[in-house]
Amino acid sequence: MVVCVLGISGCFPQSVPLAMLPMAEPEAAALNLKGIDQYHLGEWEAALQLFESAIRVNPLLVEAHFNAALALHQLGQHEEATQFFERAGELDPENRSIITSPLYRNHLGLSSTLERHMSGGYRYQLKR
Repeated sequence: MVVCVLGISGCFPQSVPLAMLPMAEPEAAALNLKGIDQYHLGEWEAALQLFESAIRVNPLLVEAHFNAALALHQLGQHEEATQFFERAGELDPENRSIITSPLYRNHLGLSSTLERHMSGGYRYQLKR
């Protein structure tokens, strides 16, 4: 049983910040990368500010929207995180890194019971 559960848990992708190639928008890409650095240091607020700066430079930068959602999630601001996750999904609905992210799926209420259990057991949804 334990081997089965461990095997299944390895099948679920982790939610990690996404980078982009800087060719299209070098300034936004640089801000996004700086935000990723801060995110990995556990500096969620600083990361969020950099991701939001990248979004101001390029409002269509899907990676920055997704990354801002991750930072907001870490800060416990789940309603705001859900809004950023929604926007990332709208901007690139075929991006597998986004649509398979457990946090994305949990925030949007798309996760199955097994997925919720394997990723901490939560669903974060906007109160509408």
